[in-house]
Amino acid sequence: MTERNRGTNHNSNIGRRRFLASAGVASAIAFAGCSGGSGGSGDGDGGSSDTTSSDGGDSGDETSGGTTEQSSVPPKPDSITVRAWGGAWQENLDEYVSTPFTEETGIPVEYDNSNEDEMQAKIRTAIRQDRTPPVDVQWSLTKTSFQSLQMDLMTPLDTEVVPNITNLLGAGKPEAGDVEWPFANLYSYTYALTYNTDRVDSEPTSWSVWWDDQWENDIGLYTAGHGVTPVIAEMTDTELGAVEDMGPVWEEYRGLKPNVGAIGDDSTLTQNLRQGEVAMSVMLPANIVNAQDDGAPVEYTIPEEGARAGRDTMWIPKNLDDSHTYWGQKYINTAASGENIGPWCRNLGVSPLHPDAEIPEWMSEDVAFPTDQAQFDQMITPSLDVLTEHEPDWENRVNEIMGG
Repeated sequence: MTERNRGTNHNSNIGRRRFLASAGVASAIAFAGCSGGSGGSGDGDGGSSDTTSSDGGDSGDETSGGTTEQSSVPPKPDSITVRAWGGAWQENLDEYVSTPFTEETGIPVEYDNSNEDEMQAKIRTAIRQDRTPPVDVQWSLTKTSFQSLQMDLMTPLDTEVVPNITNLLGAGKPEAGDVEWPFANLYSYTYALTYNTDRVDSEPTSWSVWWDDQWENDIGLYTAGHGVTPVIAEMTDTELGAVEDMGPVWEEYRGLKPNVGAIGDDSTLTQNLRQGEVAMSVMLPANIVNAQDDGAPVEYTIPEEGARAGRDTMWIPKNLDDSHTYWGQKYINTAASGENIGPWCRNLGVSPLHPDAEIPEWMSEDVAFPTDQAQFDQMITPSLDVLTEHEPDWENRVNEIMGG
């Protein structure tokens, strides 16, 4: 997944999840997030902290003749624009976040499906030229968000406007130096070892099986080794850092090359695995759940070495007017609500970073969807500093090896 090549590969009507949800099979996540500790001092899901009222108006609307605090709320824009991954990712966002937001505020939500890196560049150019950025909310990978923070592209989130983020688990708050809430991590996911059960007799217990001679041309990788390089570093006891200091990792990639039969994005790798064109691959478990619902002979596992974990975020660009800045933050507040984030993440196949989010039992008991500290401890989560500084070089090296 070339920095998450998300598109139409996820089916929003996921049979197993829909069935369990309709049967009321759910449990609350109540654990400290990846970074440890609690997500804040707030109680509940923070939904009651939102100032938007049920009739679509805002209790702080300046037309109500209220207090000074009420009159400080900016007028509502005609619409807000959110950068989103397309396909089922946008469909689920629209159903579980945008629709509640519009129902409460009366503000329509529009989408921009630009690649997140492309949108980052557009925002950066707009700010440099003192223009208004093309989106009000950027939905992106945590690494991309951290890069944007380093580029000074963000308006920090105001917890009085976005109170729900203070109730997220510890992993919801980024480690971002002096800025308390530059963005919010909303959910996590893993890059599991996936396999075709018609091709693989038993559940692999270690990633090392990929290097066996019997799997020549039978392994699937995301472009540039996304999701795998930190795993190989773990296997070789190599510290993640500068590319020239990670020799053992590149040697392992060279040894793996004869066994790599497919390199692509989610949709390509899922299809390869379903049809048995590769025996094993690296992939988000949600892809496998969807394929299983269609009857495909596929499964996933988290091997003994663990698996890379990732998170996604939302943030507000600089250079927006007060109206779009305020109501963009209100949109993030809606996304971070315990009531909304549960069904949203359940249908995406990711783990919500909120203690009050309801998730189906099949997910809460599965290590591939971390729901307690012991499960998080099995995951490999590289620091944002290391990723932003070195991952582009890792990806270039992997491409050189696999393409050479």
